[in-house]
Amino acid sequence: MTDTKRNSAETEAQIYAEARRLFNLKGYVGMTLREIAAGVGIEAQSLYNYTKSKQDLVVALMRQGTVAIQEAVDKAVAAADPAPTAQLWAATFAHTQHYCSSEKVVLVREGLVHLSADRRADIVGLLKRYEDTFKDILRRGMEADEFRPLDVTPTCFAILGMGESVVNWFNPGRRLSATDVARMYADLAVRSVARPTA
Repeated sequence: MTDTKRNSAETEAQIYAEARRLFNLKGYVGMTLREIAAGVGIEAQSLYNYTKSKQDLVVALMRQGTVAIQEAVDKAVAAADPAPTAQLWAATFAHTQHYCSSEKVVLVREGLVHLSADRRADIVGLLKRYEDTFKDILRRGMEADEFRPLDVTPTCFAILGMGESVVNWFNPGRRLSATDVARMYADLAVRSVARPTA
């Protein structure tokens, strides 16, 4: 890789990181391309060498973030015992740990309403596939009598929402590590759906 290409790739990575930070902090409407450029230390017009518009940039961030968390959860589930209880624990652990510590966390849902219909449909499709990963585990858990009877959709959303909520309070410099929190939330998810023992 030439120095020019390396510098271009480094600048693009910095643009994405700053855009992600501002999007999560201010939302789609609140962040501006001018702010992103200032945060990276380049002229605002230079951003257009890397993205056509704010919407293009946000869509790329959303896709990147959603794909990253899907891959993390898929990997965790594949490595877990095939029993639904073990798979739900692994999926919730990976989900929560991602929100605690991944550099690719994007708070997707806040920005969906601002996207064009075709782009919104693309991101919603990725989100649905992610949600279906958890819903499928919950359904299999009921079929195997490991989980009590559940309304799958709100139960799924409750588990996902619990993991996502760590962005509001988690601080890696405090008492609990990302692993501690992920383990705690995975335990809570499993206990919340487990079939009571006689």
